[in-house]
Amino acid sequence: MKQDDIRLKLIDGAIHVIARDGLDKATTKHISTETGINEAYIYRCFSHKEDLINKAFEMLDDELVTKVMQHLPIMYETSVEYELRCRFLFAAIWTYMIGSYDRCIAYVQYYYSPYFIRYAAEMHKQRYKPVVEKFRDAFRDEADVWMILNHILNVMLDFAVKVHHGQMSGGDNYSEHVFRVIYASVKQYFRKPEGSDSEV
Repeated sequence: MKQDDIRLKLIDGAIHVIARDGLDKATTKHISTETGINEAYIYRCFSHKEDLINKAFEMLDDELVTKVMQHLPIMYETSVEYELRCRFLFAAIWTYMIGSYDRCIAYVQYYYSPYFIRYAAEMHKQRYKPVVEKFRDAFRDEADVWMILNHILNVMLDFAVKVHHGQMSGGDNYSEHVFRVIYASVKQYFRKPEGSDSEV
C-alpha cells in the first residue's frame, strides 16, 4: 500500500474512531486497531497523534467548503427569488451534514474542542475566506460576514447532531424548520435590492 493510501486510511480511521468513541479516546492504538495498520505507521505519516487528528479535521473542513463553493452559483441566479436561492444552498449543505454520521460527528467533536483553537482555527478561517468573499456582496456593509457564516454553521451543526443522535427526524419538515430558524436570524443583515425599500 502506498504511503498516500496509508495516510488516507489512517485519516478515515481516525474519523470513525472520533465519531464512535469521542476525541479523547481517539488514541493511536484505537486508530491502529480500527484500520489494521501498524501503530508505527502513524508516526511515519504524521508528526504526532494531534497532527493526524488535525489532518482529519482539515479534510472534513475542505469537504464542507468544497460543497458550499459547488453550490454557490445559485446565489447569483437573479431570476430566482432570493429566499429560494438560500433554500437551495441550505439544502445542499444540510444533505451533506446529515449524509454521514461519522463525518458530521467527528467534525463537531473537533470543532468544539481545545484542539481546534490550538491547531486549526486560523487555517479554518483561511479556508473559508473564499466563501466570505463570495457572500460579502449579499450583506450590508456593516455586517460581519465571517460571524454570520459562523452562526449559520454552528446552528446547522447543532441541528444535524440532533438528527444523528435520534433526537429529531431528518425528514423534510425538520429540514424546513432548520432553514426557517437560520433564515429568520440572518435576513436582517441582507443588503436591500437596488431601488427597493424592503429587505431581501
